[in-house]
Amino acid sequence: MSKKDWLYYLLLTSSAILWGSSFIFTKQLLNVAEPVTIIFSRLLIAGILFLLICLLFFRKDMKIERQDIPTVFAFSCFEPFLYFICETYSLTRCDASVVSIIVATIPIATAFLSMFYFKENFTRLNMFGIFVSFTGIFIMLFPAFLNATISALGVLLAFGAVLSSVGYMFFLRKLPEHYNPVVIITYQNLIGLVLFTPLVFLLTGIHELPIQIGALFSVPYMYYLVSLAILCSALAFMFYMQGMRHFGVGKANTFTNLIPIVTAILSFFLLQEQFPLYKIFGIIIVITGIFLVHFFRPSYSYSMTKV
Repeated sequence: MSKKDWLYYLLLTSSAILWGSSFIFTKQLLNVAEPVTIIFSRLLIAGILFLLICLLFFRKDMKIERQDIPTVFAFSCFEPFLYFICETYSLTRCDASVVSIIVATIPIATAFLSMFYFKENFTRLNMFGIFVSFTGIFIMLFPAFLNATISALGVLLAFGAVLSSVGYMFFLRKLPEHYNPVVIITYQNLIGLVLFTPLVFLLTGIHELPIQIGALFSVPYMYYLVSLAILCSALAFMFYMQGMRHFGVGKANTFTNLIPIVTAILSFFLLQEQFPLYKIFGIIIVITGIFLVHFFRPSYSYSMTKV
C-alpha cells in the first residue's frame, strides 16, 4: 500500500464525512424551507462561488471540448438533479430506513458497472467485501425497517435514485481526466442550478419562495446552508472525483457506505439520538467490508480514459 494510496483513501473518507454531515445540516434547514428550496439555494451559492474561483484562478481550464459537452451535461442531469428529486420524494412515500437501505445498493450496482463495462479489476474477495459492507448498513437500519412505511411509488423513486447515481458515475468515468476537478464541479452545480430553477418555482410557489429563501439566508440558518453548498456540493464531490480517478468507480464508491455511519455518529453527539449496540455492530461490518475491497485488491495501474 503506497503513500499515494493513503492520500486517496483520506480524500474518499473526507468526502463520505462531508456527505454524512449534510443530513445534519439539512435536518436543521427543513425547519424553515422545503427540500427543493434548500437544494436550489445550496446550488446557487456553490455555483456562483466556484464560478468566481474559476474566473479568477482557472480561466484557461474552463473550456470543455465540444465532444465532451454532452457528457458533462449528462452527469450533471443525473446528479444533483435527478438523484435529489428521486431521493427527496421517495422519503415522502417511504420511511428513511427503507430509502437508506435501497440507496446503500449503489456500491453494488456501480461495482457491476465497473467490472462488466469499464473492465476494472475485482477479485471475488473484493465483491464479497461490497456485499459485507451492504450487510452492515442493513443491520444498522434493520430495527427501523421492521416498522417502516413502504409504498410502491416510494420504492420505485428510491431505485430511481440508485439508477441516477449509477448514471452519474458512468458519465463521469467517461470524462477524460485532464479536466480540472474544480471546473467540472463548477459546471455540475451551475447546470444543476439551471435545471432546478423552474422546478423550485413550480413546487414552492411565487409567494412562498422569497419567504423560504429569506429564512435560509438568515443568521441562524446561513451557517448550515453555506456548509451544505461549499462542503457537500463542492468539496466532497472534488475529493470523490480524485479518489475515483485513482481507484476506479467500483472501489471508490464503497466509501459511500461510510455516510450513514457518519450521520449516526453526528446525530448521537449533536442531536442526542440513540446509538445502540446493533449500530456499533453494523459499523464494524461496514468497515470490514470496505477493508476487504481495498486491502485485498489486485495490483493494476488505473487511468481514467474515455471508453
